[in-house]
Amino acid sequence: MTTLEKRYRSQMWMNRLFAWAIIFLSLFFLAGKATAADITMGSGGNLVFEPNEISISTGESVTFTNGELPPHNVVFLNNDELSHPDLAFMPGETFNVTFDTAGDYEFQCEPHAGAGMKGVIHVS
Repeated sequence: MTTLEKRYRSQMWMNRLFAWAIIFLSLFFLAGKATAADITMGSGGNLVFEPNEISISTGESVTFTNGELPPHNVVFLNNDELSHPDLAFMPGETFNVTFDTAGDYEFQCEPHAGAGMKGVIHVS
């Protein structure tokens, strides 16, 4: 193997290593907060949250998606700062809630709480 071939191979491996380092760092720095779960409001045209009970870790987010039979909202009992009291009328509307503190978070849809549209998120 000539000196030129050795230099070419060395440069090729350095380029590959550099490309992998850029990819890794991009993934690390561009990653957002983790979405741990998706909950559908009015799943299947029923007055339910689906699922209505989940467990996640602190720092993770839950995405609530408006399904059928609107309007729906999400109100957390004893945690007004996490609540989304405005009614979602359009199917597919979403909003995220991030849980930074461990605990059990009970929630309900205000218009349909009497029909049992309630749930709980366990954060550890």
